[in-house]
Amino acid sequence: MLRRGKKILFRTALADLSGSIRVVWSDDKKSFAITWSDGGAIGIFHVRVFHIDGDSVAEWPATQQAFDTFKALHWCKTRGDNIQAYRWLPDSKGLVLVLSVYPTGDCGKDLGHTEAYVVDAATGNIHQHWDIKQLNAYMRSFPE
Repeated sequence: MLRRGKKILFRTALADLSGSIRVVWSDDKKSFAITWSDGGAIGIFHVRVFHIDGDSVAEWPATQQAFDTFKALHWCKTRGDNIQAYRWLPDSKGLVLVLSVYPTGDCGKDLGHTEAYVVDAATGNIHQHWDIKQLNAYMRSFPE
């Protein structure tokens, strides 16, 4: 539930919510991304992204293109893949998404593989793709 004072702006359910909930807000405080797990630390991580315009809240398709692109190259058949919202860029439009394959033997050759995508949160269009080295450098510059 999202409130402004006593007024409820938005209410939604997060499918299979179990734990590891994290909300990251854009610098302009008009957009936010929610990451959660459907099974605690070993569950699949999901992301939904929302934008506030006055008193209305809309969901943005920020994740689908990045998830589909990652899945086409790296996929764990037994567990699926994870996606997490790491941070908004200072322009409050770009969102850094981290995608990963479970680091377990049943995920085959891709076990533990991690990459990042910088997306336009309103459209989901991918602006940049980072390998693990680029992602780690970014995370050192902008720790959680």
